[in-house]
Amino acid sequence: MPLTMLQAEPDVARIFRWAQGHGLMPRQGEGDVGYALHALLCAVFGNLAPKPFLLQRDARRPPKLLAYSQQDETTLRLQAASFAEPAALAALGGLDRLAAKRMPDRFPAGHRLGFSVHLRPTVRQDRDGDRRKVREVDAFLAAIDGLPPEAGPSRGEVYRDWLARRLAPGATLEQVTLDAFQLVEAQRRDATRALRLRRATPEASFSGILRVTEPEAFAELLARGVGRHRAFGFGMLLLRPVR
Repeated sequence: MPLTMLQAEPDVARIFRWAQGHGLMPRQGEGDVGYALHALLCAVFGNLAPKPFLLQRDARRPPKLLAYSQQDETTLRLQAASFAEPAALAALGGLDRLAAKRMPDRFPAGHRLGFSVHLRPTVRQDRDGDRRKVREVDAFLAAIDGLPPEAGPSRGEVYRDWLARRLAPGATLEQVTLDAFQLVEAQRRDATRALRLRRATPEASFSGILRVTEPEAFAELLARGVGRHRAFGFGMLLLRPVR
């Protein structure tokens, strides 16, 4: 199915007010913006909400929201015009500021592309050997678990390998740089639907060069996104030409 890239100009202050009004963010502090945007996109596009997506924030220019969707622009606009909550649509920037383009159907094998991606590099583990109790942990902590201090790989090495495995079989890494890393508290609802902050979760931004190895698998990867939490602002693979 053809892939559409969307670009919106969201009003971050309105997003905060909308999310707080719906009990999705605390009244004090910023809260989990990715969680709020996930809910906002669902309020605008319903079950056609695009993912993965990425909110780009820079003090030098207005915020920009980028997203991939397997729906075409006409379908998305009709969905939003027909069913979106007005306040949610206004927070997203309105339909007049929504831009879209169709992505290439495929990139040929051997094609080199520059990329950037914002991720949560985590793995899932059985808790105490019980597969019914799965927990999500930092891929770095999982890799060094049980190793003597200073004996294991670096965080950057672990994350590079983690990323390489998730690009396969669609692409291989030629160059990669870990541009940013931080530990944050992620916000989710528990079994009672109450909002809870999870323990520190890793967030990492990468850039580099990849080479397409299997065009169909790469197309699926681009549409699906990389890693987990793709509906919450992670895993959108942005491409650029290699000079």
